[in-house]
Amino acid sequence: MNTFKKVVIGIVIIVIVVAIAMLGQKNKSSVNETVKVGVILPLSGQYAVIGESVKNAMLMSLNDLEDKNIELIFENDEFDSKKALSAYNKLQTVDNVDIIVGLSNPSLEVMKPIINKTDELMFTVGNEASIENDNVFEIIPWATELFKVLGTTVSGRYEKVAIVYAADSQLFSANKEQMLKGLGDQKYIEVPVASNSDTRTEVAKMVQEGVDSYTVFLTTDQASKFMNEVTKQSGLNRPQLICDANMELTINELSEKVIDKSIFNDCLSTMIKDTTSKDFSENYKKSYNSEPSFLSVYGYDAVQIISNNLVGKDKSDWRDILEKDNFSHTGLSGKIIFDETGSRVLESEVHTYKDGKFVKFEN
Repeated sequence: MNTFKKVVIGIVIIVIVVAIAMLGQKNKSSVNETVKVGVILPLSGQYAVIGESVKNAMLMSLNDLEDKNIELIFENDEFDSKKALSAYNKLQTVDNVDIIVGLSNPSLEVMKPIINKTDELMFTVGNEASIENDNVFEIIPWATELFKVLGTTVSGRYEKVAIVYAADSQLFSANKEQMLKGLGDQKYIEVPVASNSDTRTEVAKMVQEGVDSYTVFLTTDQASKFMNEVTKQSGLNRPQLICDANMELTINELSEKVIDKSIFNDCLSTMIKDTTSKDFSENYKKSYNSEPSFLSVYGYDAVQIISNNLVGKDKSDWRDILEKDNFSHTGLSGKIIFDETGSRVLESEVHTYKDGKFVKFEN
């Protein structure tokens, strides 16, 4: 065999070997023996306590896996959409993650249009402002429906209800619309609040309307400012506060910022039914010397779902796996089944604020 033929054969062999190696790499990347999970949480700022608790729960979940087939990469969005977008780009281009887990609504809403243009999936332990059939799967039930239940719960209990909401927030406006559906024939007024308002004018309007109850769909800072203004203008004759799920989640921060903590007494609220196991709560407290937040258990379950149902499967099949009629996962937060939009079915219960904490309301 002459030298030229040897060179040609050698090149052909090299090409075949490289092609086989590339094919192997392609199969490996699509089948995912180890899944890289990018997690975007508010790890600083006013919601840092919640973000840290979800992070801790996800690390506990990873530690509980027999097969450590997941890698968690955490990024901080500070509950800010711009920082979330930067974190998302970093996770995709630098870390090459396989799936995203998020929490903050502002972050979710800015990432969702991008994710829906790809074949990527996202799990969220927080709620979307609106539900579509898309690439986002909610581990936590869609809580916006809670506000419809809240409207039904308080309907007929008061003469006139004021619904105070952030005028420039899609999420809070959606909460308001859901509550209106539940109120039915109940008398009410709407009180929109601009993000730069000092709330004095809005509170004065509400007081003049003679309402005997009000609920507040605002950020923690703006909500406490509004409630303090109610106390200043109305004193002990102030209308009854109606609480909600957001207030339950941020009650510690709110309590630190209000002038009179008794403002929360006897307020009614609707919350996702808590099915968190006692063992999880006890193990969390032993590990982190603090109570887990309400959302912690959903972070735990997100890790378990990915590990038990997606690892080892082709990424192109992941969405079909989760959307199948026979898909279900029994986690620490109960049985998880996704509907046709990727949302989890809601179970709720009514709470009231007594002796410094929310407890189940006995009608």
